[in-house]
Amino acid sequence: MEQQLNINEKRLWELAQQGKGADAIMRELNIADMATLKNALHNLMKEKGETVNVPGLIGEGALHGEYTDNGKRVPPGMPKGE
Repeated sequence: MEQQLNINEKRLWELAQQGKGADAIMRELNIADMATLKNALHNLMKEKGETVNVPGLIGEGALHGEYTDNGKRVPPGMPKGE
């Protein structure tokens, strides 16, 4: 939590609006983990009332997951019938 206070929020917002990826933003702003980046971006988006798409912020599995008819997530490689 303390690390989040040290993030240059103005620069973070500029990079996100430029379409920079999560890894590039983390390198440039010296952010150690993805959770810190996600929290900082969430707070900024909430504050500004806008959203930005940051490539690499959400894992591919979350975007392209498969689900059973009753809403359970099917892990990659597992047949749906199981």
